[in-house]
Amino acid sequence: MGVFKPQLLLLSSFLIWAFFYIQVDVTYLYEGSFLFPAVTLIGFIIFFLIGTYSLKSNSIKSTPKASDKKIRQIIFTLFVLGGLGVFLKLYSGYFNSEIFSTDDIFENRMEKMDKEFSGGIVGLIGSILFPFSVICMLISLYNYKSINKLLLILIILFGLYPFVETIFMGGRTIIALLGTTMLFTLYSSFNKNGAFNLTKLYYNKKTLFAFPSFLRKKRIVLPLILLAILFVSYSIDTVNKRLDRFNYGNKILSVWERKDYQWVEFNESFKKDFLKSDDEEQSKMLGLYSLKHYFSHGVFEYVRLVNHLDKTTGYYYGMNEFYVFFKFFKALGVPLPSKLEMADIIDRQSVYRTFWGEFYIDFGLFGILIMFFWGRFIKRIYIYAKRQHTQYVIFYSYLSTIIITSFFINFLLGSSSYYLFAFLSTLLIFKIWPENLKIVMK
Repeated sequence: MGVFKPQLLLLSSFLIWAFFYIQVDVTYLYEGSFLFPAVTLIGFIIFFLIGTYSLKSNSIKSTPKASDKKIRQIIFTLFVLGGLGVFLKLYSGYFNSEIFSTDDIFENRMEKMDKEFSGGIVGLIGSILFPFSVICMLISLYNYKSINKLLLILIILFGLYPFVETIFMGGRTIIALLGTTMLFTLYSSFNKNGAFNLTKLYYNKKTLFAFPSFLRKKRIVLPLILLAILFVSYSIDTVNKRLDRFNYGNKILSVWERKDYQWVEFNESFKKDFLKSDDEEQSKMLGLYSLKHYFSHGVFEYVRLVNHLDKTTGYYYGMNEFYVFFKFFKALGVPLPSKLEMADIIDRQSVYRTFWGEFYIDFGLFGILIMFFWGRFIKRIYIYAKRQHTQYVIFYSYLSTIIITSFFINFLLGSSSYYLFAFLSTLLIFKIWPENLKIVMK
């Protein structure tokens, strides 16, 4: 099959959220009603599901797949665009925003959060172009049998640039976004290119899940486990560096319990174990708690958000959710509010509010209707991806990541929107690119 149903991905998102919520050692606090936010959240989800079920596969006309020749030409084009973007980002990161030359990653990250154009126009152009290096890598991984192996290695090196930049910035979300998208693409690639047996999970004689049987082998499982351990270790180390910067000491739990911070109540058993532990053990406890908290708190932040906002009909009607696109016009001098100015209506900053929180800010209750069309859009991409159209497979890998993380984070928001723009542009490139284009070098 090669791709997962959007309904299954959404269910998986809920189960992941529930898994971490059960384990987190706090009670989340809030003011106001729980019922109204819960009803709106359920409404978002239901209308999304209705949208996915409303579109049938037989209603989508079949279209020819791109030839290997066309795919190789597009890969080269995307490699040039993405490579240019990477070089511009490297230049901007060293000379303008100085993310590659700073001695204090945390201070640099905090400073850049308050500046919209810290990289200048060079950084802005680089931000628009460098995601094409990632898309070039994904297309190449999906079609690796028809790509020169040395070229494939070069493409992967450029495609991994966002991971390097994210580490220099002390972040994690882009690593999670792109890492998960790569896994979905590799899964589709294995199904397309491999000749192997599948392990399948059935329900009522229907296949719910299938994966290549060789993924159960040690030489595959162990590296995946190692990568997971490295990411968890990196996350714990990142959290502890931030805590060291604030120098909270043993007051950290009371700081996190404040209403203007995480607004939680730690379990007494966790507090006792924490206070009697040594520094190394405390660091591990805080890092693991923070990781669980990032997965868990989005639903409750959504409740707090809905209860705090005065209007239920929305505020910005898309400009908050897709600010990156409006940011380009702002850079050209169009008088638009900044992200910080728009955030004045929000009581709590720098928190996850599930995938649906930002849509509630923009559209309020009207966002429920937006979710219906979002569901239909997702289903359309899924159908083409299931038919193994390269451009839709890699786009659906990105959308799969958005869906499977929807109960805790919105991966359409912020700089992630640059990738959305690149994916949509790639669909257009595939559409307009001639099938039998000949390139003659004289």
